[in-house]
Amino acid sequence: MEEIRITAHGNVVAEPIEREGRNASIFTTFRIATTPYKRTADGKFVDGETSFFNVIAFGPLAANVASALRKGQPVIVEGTLTIRQWSADGRSGTTAEIDARHIGHDLSWGRAAFERVSRAAALGYERTSDPAVRRAVAALDGRGGESEERPDNVDEDGVIHDAPVHEPDAENVEDPALGLGDPESDDYEVVQRSA
Repeated sequence: MEEIRITAHGNVVAEPIEREGRNASIFTTFRIATTPYKRTADGKFVDGETSFFNVIAFGPLAANVASALRKGQPVIVEGTLTIRQWSADGRSGTTAEIDARHIGHDLSWGRAAFERVSRAAALGYERTSDPAVRRAVAALDGRGGESEERPDNVDEDGVIHDAPVHEPDAENVEDPALGLGDPESDDYEVVQRSA
């Protein structure tokens, strides 16, 4: 069976909810309502019947949707349409669901600002997405920033390290945090392994 591709224009009628799947994947669900309008014979516009769609998004799209969309906002959703039958408590019906591939604000109704983020940052995996790190790197580049101090895990060149960077004291070269010493003057023991 071929997929039914659909593009729906409507308003978000339920706050997007981000959830975690069984395999730790992220998905976000929300609902949209779309009401077509038609021109009558006398030239007036009238609203048609409202249709509701459940929308589901996965991965980075899901993370971005959860942080960017709010109830009441106009959106355009493109994806695959599925009609599902349901029955509960003696009632039955059908539900239209869109497995979204693309979601965006409908700019014919207002303005929106776009902020580009990597897929890893959207999912919360990128260390450089930390606001403190971004401010410090911006300050180092001369772009300004809210803080001129850099985090402990960013060196003078803006390189981010897993562990905090410790600079040895000028007087005490044997800084215990670095685990360094002088191999020529330090006492050490040679251990021979037995076969």
